[in-house]
Amino acid sequence: MASSENDVKKAAELKLWLEGRIAQLQEELARLNETLGYVDSNLRASTFRPAIEMMAEPKEAAEVRELKRDKGGQVIATASITPDTVTIEPTGVTLASSTPPFKSFLLGKILQGMKASDEALVKSGKLAKGAELRFDVEEADGSISRVIIENYREKARLNEVINTVAWTFSRMLEK
Repeated sequence: MASSENDVKKAAELKLWLEGRIAQLQEELARLNETLGYVDSNLRASTFRPAIEMMAEPKEAAEVRELKRDKGGQVIATASITPDTVTIEPTGVTLASSTPPFKSFLLGKILQGMKASDEALVKSGKLAKGAELRFDVEEADGSISRVIIENYREKARLNEVINTVAWTFSRMLEK
């Protein structure tokens, strides 16, 4: 029995040590996030740009991709892609932002979902504030003139955005 009591005592000591160490590391992480926020806000307050923006500067002209209608292959939009922004402009078609599934699916489910995911990463300290996805829709006379998505961050996400916009615009043209 002495061996079992020693094991229990050792396990209890290890548990206390682990809990203390976890608390220390959580406090250190909180201080590191606070320091990062301080550095970011000071950089924004000055004329400097955040380091992530400087690293993402395009070394060459924007890549341009054609978005085609899924039935017939007609070009319905062009996407201008830089390392941190994709700008999608309808080409040769008129699309009203009120036509489904633009607001409910593309803006509400896909882009807002990505934005919410990024905001959760910012809140947990896994993504720097200001690096979360942002999007804007520009309109002229009730028609979409361009959709701008900033901070897509990953190639897979960029491809998802482009494919989803092409699908959404195709569905809108059917209405």
